[in-house]
Amino acid sequence: MSRRTLINLLLFLAVGLLGLLTWRLQPQPLPALTELHPEQIKQIVIKDRAGREIRLTRQSGGWLVNGSPADTERIDQLLGLCHTPSLKRFPAPADNLQQFGLAPPMILLQLNDLILAFGSTDPVQGWRYVRIDNQIHLIGDGFHHHLTAAPSEYRAEQ
Repeated sequence: MSRRTLINLLLFLAVGLLGLLTWRLQPQPLPALTELHPEQIKQIVIKDRAGREIRLTRQSGGWLVNGSPADTERIDQLLGLCHTPSLKRFPAPADNLQQFGLAPPMILLQLNDLILAFGSTDPVQGWRYVRIDNQIHLIGDGFHHHLTAAPSEYRAEQ
């Protein structure tokens, strides 16, 4: 075997090892906030501390908001919440939910039978606290404007 062939083989092996190392060191994807798929959701209820309630129901022809045709695009954006990454999660402390804005929660979102309680934002990262059962999740705050929208903003333009 010539010296040039040996050098090429070693270089090829080094590149292969670097490729394998790069592939193995890729970060694992973050878990989704819920296991729900948007297509599974038939009913959405949004409630806040002030008593505002929005009921969205999926019918065969699309979504209804409080009985009127709803803006499907806005609802699809809201349902993106199902797959948003849970950036961090930890057990909910039963005696100290106030520090997360979860006693009482600012907003309750019900997706079918699953209830998500939305609290305040983390002062350092700006991530939103969301309690599901006995877990508190931190998520990006990109959905909050949908949760605080007036019922009229969910109606389809006619």
